Amino acid sequence: ATRAAVAGAVAIAVVWASYLVVDPQLRRAYRQPVPAVHGLRGALVDLLPFPQAYRDGMRIQFGFETQPWQGFLFGHVYTGARWYYLPVALLVKTPLGLLALWTAGAVALVAVRRLRHAAPYVLAPPAVLLAAAMHSSRDFGTRYALFLPMFLAVAAAGVLAARRTPRSLAGVGALVVFVTVSSLGTFPYYLPYSNEAFGGPARTHLRLHDSNVDWGQDLGRLADRLRARYPRERIWLVYKGSGVPSFYGIHSADPRAVPEERVHGLLVVSDSAAAKAKGRLAALIGTSRPVDEVGHSITIYRR
Repeated sequence: ATRAAVAGAVAIAVVWASYLVVDPQLRRAYRQPVPAVHGLRGALVDLLPFPQAYRDGMRIQFGFETQPWQGFLFGHVYTGARWYYLPVALLVKTPLGLLALWTAGAVALVAVRRLRHAAPYVLAPPAVLLAAAMHSSRDFGTRYALFLPMFLAVAAAGVLAARRTPRSLAGVGALVVFVTVSSLGTFPYYLPYSNEAFGGPARTHLRLHDSNVDWGQDLGRLADRLRARYPRERIWLVYKGSGVPSFYGIHSADPRAVPEERVHGLLVVSDSAAAKAKGRLAALIGTSRPVDEVGHSITIYRR
C-alpha cells in the first residue's frame, strides 16, 4: 500500500511538473469552448488532482466520444467502432518476436508457481486498461494502447525468470535479434511499420489508416521526390495533415474543386485519404494509374 501511494504521488507530481515547465502560469487560452461533461464522468474529472488544463483535456476527449467517427480495418470503411479493432491493430503493428516474448512471458507468470504472485500486478492492469480502451467511439490507432507494451515487456522477463537455461537464453536472444532486425528494417519509415506476417510497412495502408500509417509526416519527402523525379509536372494534391505544402515548395491544387476532366498530370493522395475516398476522389483514383509512393504513406498516381 505504501509503495502504491508513493507511486501515485510521483505520477501526480510528474504531471504537475510537466505542465508547469510548459507554462508556469498554467494559462487556459483556448480557441474553442471546452465541452461540458456531466454525470459520473464529470464528477470523476472534477476530482482529479491535476491542473485545470489537464482536466479540460479529459473533457475534450470525452466530448469526442459523443461524435460519430469513421474507421478503416483491412480494407473496410465503417462508421463507429469495432470492439476488436485494438487487438487486431496490435497484431499488425507489433513485431512478431515481441508478440512471442509477450505470450511466453504471460504464460510463465501464470504457470510458474514462484512467479504467480506477480501476475496480478503485471497482467491485470493492462487487461483492464485494454478492455476500457476497446470501449471507444474512435478506431484510430494503437496509441490508445501504449500502456500494453510497457507491462508486457516486464512480463516477457518472466521467460528467463522461470528457467534460465542455455536453450531458453538462446531462444530469447534469437527473438530479441528478430525484433531488432524487423524494427531497423523499416528505417526511416517508422510510423507505417507492420510486421512481416502482414506484409511489412509497404502494405500497412491496406490494413489500417490514420496514425498507424499516415499522420501527415511525409510532406517534406514528397517535395524532394517531386523535385527529383517529376519537375515541372502539374500537381493535384489531397494531403492528410496540417502542414502547408507551399512551405516545402509544393505548388498544387485540390482535384476535388474542379471538374474531373480537368485533372491531368500527377494526382498525389495521402493513403489515409485514399482509404476512405468516396465520390469524386474515389472516381479520380479509380481512373488513375499508381506510379510511385512516398514513405509508405502517400501514393502518386498519373492521369
